[in-house]
Amino acid sequence: EIDTLNEKYHADVYFEARWIDGIRLDTLGLTAQQRTQLIDESATIRLNEFSPIFHWTPKLLIENAIAQIGEPEKWFTITKIAPKVNEIIPTSLVKLEICEHRRVRGAFWQKLELNHFPADVQDLTISITSDYHVDTVLLVQDEDRFSTINRADFFDQQEWALYEHVATEMRETEEEYSFEHETVIKAKTHPVLAFTCRAARQPGYYYWNGFCLIFLITICSFCIFAIPPNLPQSRLQITSTLLLTSITFRWVVNRSLPTVSYLTTLDKYGIISIFILVLLLISMMLATSRTL
Repeated sequence: EIDTLNEKYHADVYFEARWIDGIRLDTLGLTAQQRTQLIDESATIRLNEFSPIFHWTPKLLIENAIAQIGEPEKWFTITKIAPKVNEIIPTSLVKLEICEHRRVRGAFWQKLELNHFPADVQDLTISITSDYHVDTVLLVQDEDRFSTINRADFFDQQEWALYEHVATEMRETEEEYSFEHETVIKAKTHPVLAFTCRAARQPGYYYWNGFCLIFLITICSFCIFAIPPNLPQSRLQITSTLLLTSITFRWVVNRSLPTVSYLTTLDKYGIISIFILVLLLISMMLATSRTL
């Protein structure tokens, strides 16, 4: 669900993070059967708990999350990895691939670009970052597993068309107050891996209830020329009423949009209509003054 007015959207997000580490099996709390499956059968074992006190974790979080619905789901899976050639691993350790699974439901902030509203296309981004700095952790896209999106469960299908493609971007974000001017210490940065899908607004509603109505109001203003010239007060009254109607209508439409410092396509269309009405009103005033 996309909330244009508040510049946020609601989503159900599932993501995985994988890394390789050497771990002592006795610190994982595995049963005898699980140990056998892990060592001899190379099976994947699910763990509901993976203590960060004894084991390293990437400390992931969603950068643009602003609210959560319910408790996030989190679990881990481990799989034995064969050592590489000439790789020496202590006998007390086992080389494992650890996968952190996380599912989060909630609201996420997204800056909306409304220049082409209502025929606009918006980015919907999930930015995953780590509490560690870039010299400790790098977040990269898994080349063997691609991100997907479930369009069938998209709530706003009547208003938006959701694209299947998911783009990935690696970037860094600076930690606040970590730069020291006196010692010229470089600001600390955290890794960010951003996943972006795109949604195109269905403009039909705004074409009929926005552009079409503004056009009809503007066209009706030319009906004043059917009024005899000897009744200028009627012409002025009708033109003024249409001008106020157009301004009020534009104000009502803008209530459904966030406050932005630029004009959208619908804004430009409405302002042009207002200027036409103002020019007609001025011409009627000049014609009336000449008649008097």
